[in-house]
Amino acid sequence: MKAHKPKYLQIHDELRELIAKHTWPPGEFLPTEEELCKTYQVSRPTIAKALQLLAKDKVVHRRAGYGTQVLAPKRYALSAGFLIPRLHETEIFEPICASITETAGMEAMRIIHPAEVNPEPDLAKMMEKLAERFISTKTTGVFFTPIERIPDQENFNMKIIKQLTRKGIRVVLLDRDVFPWPKQTPYDLIGIDNIEAGYVTALHLLGNGCKQLAFVSARNPAMTVQLRRIGSGEALVHNGQMARDLLSVDFHSEEPEKTAKQLLAAKADGIICANDATAAPLLRALLDLGADIPHRMQVCGFDDVKYASLLSVPLTSYHQPCKDIGKTAARVMLHRIKYPDSPALRISLRGELVIRNSSCGPIAT
Repeated sequence: MKAHKPKYLQIHDELRELIAKHTWPPGEFLPTEEELCKTYQVSRPTIAKALQLLAKDKVVHRRAGYGTQVLAPKRYALSAGFLIPRLHETEIFEPICASITETAGMEAMRIIHPAEVNPEPDLAKMMEKLAERFISTKTTGVFFTPIERIPDQENFNMKIIKQLTRKGIRVVLLDRDVFPWPKQTPYDLIGIDNIEAGYVTALHLLGNGCKQLAFVSARNPAMTVQLRRIGSGEALVHNGQMARDLLSVDFHSEEPEKTAKQLLAAKADGIICANDATAAPLLRALLDLGADIPHRMQVCGFDDVKYASLLSVPLTSYHQPCKDIGKTAARVMLHRIKYPDSPALRISLRGELVIRNSSCGPIAT
């Protein structure tokens, strides 16, 4: 270090040079102020002054109680977009995307939100337009949730992914894969283990003494829902029954009482709904038909949406750790950008069954 410069400037210059040489790559943290004091044999105010200058240069980001984090060479040099059909129709994606945005911002990555592009009533066309927009603006990465319930959906989703990756755009899948389980695409995927979620939920009902479990979902359900059904069947096997003993019932969204009557006729006493959006109207229809919940019939859902605890009988639901999913997805995207040829990561975060009045104790015998 040159002696004619003030000490804090000498430290500033050396740290900046080390950062430029990727001693600490973007996203990593510098040593603590205490450690830097020992390294440079100076007081804490001197180190603080050097770090403040680096922050002013937008080389690092400082936050009290958090540390000093290295930024990308240019603020928002990296960008990523959301390619998520029905984003605003599925409650879990809002907190996931908010968490991605927060984490990415700390890592010098700008997130492009759907509000920044023109909406399109045809979901497939909107997805294509968004993909084209990301390509034209040279977006660094895309968080992609495959579209479902369209003709030839697997080929459509793979076409979108290949369009992006051919242009060097990194893709991280959220919530689900393109192909039905167990086939997998060679891309990073972040979500929950839906088989485990179904297993835990069904085992809870069996532990409460339910004898006839039923899984209720719309026809041709999402892959995540199919995996929950598989997990529910596995719980029956674990309980000494057969997976085929799980009664599968179609949910009639326009006539929930039709589904409710079918469940009552089948004497189902443990109802596993594909999600809370299915559970809420079905629970109401069952109560209207005189079902004794939770003493003779119990109901569970998935996602633990905001209104689950506010229903006339508060709903037991499998909670998805949305904030942690978002944090993990953002970090996986940064890893993919930094190491594009590394093996695909498939991360399943653990959720939690939140038990409420709809399944709060043993079934009456």
